[in-house]
Amino acid sequence: MIWPVYIDSKLTKKEGRKIAKKYAVPSPTLREISKAAKKLNLNPEVEKDKSYPSLWWESSGRVSVDKKMAKTEILIKACNMIKGFRS
Repeated sequence: MIWPVYIDSKLTKKEGRKIAKKYAVPSPTLREISKAAKKLNLNPEVEKDKSYPSLWWESSGRVSVDKKMAKTEILIKACNMIKGFRS
């Protein structure tokens, strides 16, 4: 699972960010995460109606991917892809 919270540079580690701020991106969207996962051949499935457990009132959605490498590696590579899309 990749929740947008995991890679959002605007959030703290305590709020759910899983990677270092230097790798993270501000306000990632499900579309960007899905597009990056597709480029990494992770077979993404978007689930728009899901809410991150500690932010249950926000319907942020999540992207389900195949686990072909370590989670942090997937997150960092996805962020690098998203940065590439934005530039």
